[in-house]
Amino acid sequence: MKIPPGSKIGIVSPSKPVSEEAVTRGLEYLKGLGYIPVLGRHVFDAYRYMAGTPQDRAEDLMSFYRDPEIKAVFSTAGGDGSQMIAPFLDYDTIAQNPKPLIGFSDTTAIQNAIIARTGTPQLTGFLLSYDFLDGPLPDAKINASLTTLLNGDKLKVSGGQTVIGGQAEGILVGGCLSLFKSLCGTPYFPSLKNTILLIEDVEEKTYKLDLMLEQLRQCPDFSKVSGIIFGDFYNCEIRQPQDGSTDEMINCFTQEMNIPVIRHFPYGHKKSRYVLPLGSPIRLNADNCTLEQL
Repeated sequence: MKIPPGSKIGIVSPSKPVSEEAVTRGLEYLKGLGYIPVLGRHVFDAYRYMAGTPQDRAEDLMSFYRDPEIKAVFSTAGGDGSQMIAPFLDYDTIAQNPKPLIGFSDTTAIQNAIIARTGTPQLTGFLLSYDFLDGPLPDAKINASLTTLLNGDKLKVSGGQTVIGGQAEGILVGGCLSLFKSLCGTPYFPSLKNTILLIEDVEEKTYKLDLMLEQLRQCPDFSKVSGIIFGDFYNCEIRQPQDGSTDEMINCFTQEMNIPVIRHFPYGHKKSRYVLPLGSPIRLNADNCTLEQL
């Protein structure tokens, strides 16, 4: 995947409503990289707590997949509701016109749905509004990893802490845990066989995260997961002392596993994170906490 400067890129709002002001800095950043942003028709719509009806949001996305001049699609914001788009997408058209959808947080649901139905790689870890709340440029990790991937270069990054050592290769799937697990049991949940599972979340109680992880454990093919990367669990509070911390939750969840696992990897809702190649093959080295795109 290479998105050369001068390319047209689509801008969609698959989740919560956004204002023009909220995305101004992000659009200027993309223009500074040499791209030509094209706004979807419904990018500033509002319907309940979402940026337009599911059908309208899906139509914006599909219009960019049908347009050969559009080389990538960027989400404006997270929030809620991207999963509602899934039944209204034409996955045959997406498979025939592969291009990355770039976002994270609530975008997790629709990114993994596209991976499940088409195998088309995505980029997770960048949003036009969220990453420019504090200034005109995103965090250095975001900038470096995003531009590396958009330039078509292979990403190699490191960080975090070893939980279970070892090395593994697989397709990177997941993202925000609460959104990823919501796909369980639907036609939009990717196979877990031979995958590296990426997990983070924000503002969830630790006991709820525990239950979400257990739901994943009970999914078909979970036993065939090759490795796990736990990112940040930002503002995830402990309801009662016996519920335990996120580290205790991870220790409990992985205690009988024999696959490579790391935690505290710089990915999630903290402002400093890496952009990662979701749906692409990677190598996880849990001994030195390195992730390398293959």
